[in-house]
Amino acid sequence: MFGKYFYNKNIRNIVILFGTIFNDINIRRVDSDGVIKQNFKIPIAYGPAQKYLIRAEQNHIDDTIHVGISLPRMSFEIITMTYDSTRKLQTTKKITELKPLNNLLNIQLDDGGSGYTTNPTVTIEESPSNEENATATAEIINGSITFISLTNIGSGYTKKPTVTITGGGGSGAKATAILDPDTNDTNRLAAIYTPVPYNFEIDLSIMVLNSDDGAQILEQILPYFTPEFQVTMNEMATLGIKRDIPIILNNISTEDDYEGDFISRRNLVHTLSFTVQGYLYGPTSEQGVIREIDVNAGTDFDDVDVKLININVKPNPTTAVPDDNSSTTTTITDL
Repeated sequence: MFGKYFYNKNIRNIVILFGTIFNDINIRRVDSDGVIKQNFKIPIAYGPAQKYLIRAEQNHIDDTIHVGISLPRMSFEIITMTYDSTRKLQTTKKITELKPLNNLLNIQLDDGGSGYTTNPTVTIEESPSNEENATATAEIINGSITFISLTNIGSGYTKKPTVTITGGGGSGAKATAILDPDTNDTNRLAAIYTPVPYNFEIDLSIMVLNSDDGAQILEQILPYFTPEFQVTMNEMATLGIKRDIPIILNNISTEDDYEGDFISRRNLVHTLSFTVQGYLYGPTSEQGVIREIDVNAGTDFDDVDVKLININVKPNPTTAVPDDNSSTTTTITDL
């Protein structure tokens, strides 16, 4: 039964979502006159807090160990994942969307830029459906890009991917990806069953050397959680599914490591425990689009005349897709 490969990046997206919320927190250090002496952003990474504390301690004891770790900083990790029966929906219900546009037709050069001494790098946004990514190369003449050629047309694109041009010593170049309209299969639907609800228990650790740094960070986080904060996440790009994900603050604990001799390092760690109410999706399948309904209806009782009719319903035009502003044509015929 198991063995069909699929990977919707649901857990990965939960990790990215959680980390993104806290990746722009800053603190300030001022002197006695209130003049700002330092203003810096707090780094955040995935992993247990103890790993970063040990590396910071090694750097403090031995100056020859260059581990590049200093406090304050933040880290987070998934502690447990549990099934949430209270959010379970109908298992057999399907979510459908037109089969995605498969590949790119070409790259349109909007502006060649200037100052390029070598061929720059062309980066095309990843395919949202987890399929093959498109690639391209740029050619320059007299410091400007003259042509961008596709080296791989990719597959599984549902919208125009973003094209980014970097390097080469120049600037100002812009390009647009053009989708191949002939690869949009309007006769097939991508379908997936209702997702399974899971609660992700995530701990956020705030590691500081003094209490004021910790207080500044906490006050930039806690007011937003009452105790819930919702963030919109693009759960399944191929099916256009977006959902508001609740992130619930459960509790806060503080550990002050002050024991030891006079050369011991003090670590103040605030741990915030959250529950992220996410969903896990199964494999995507394909199914056809219903373009005609043909029904014979009537009665057949002994005491009444038999009356039979045929009802035929078709979309107008017959090539219409779900997002079109189309109508249906209904024909009723006596049998």
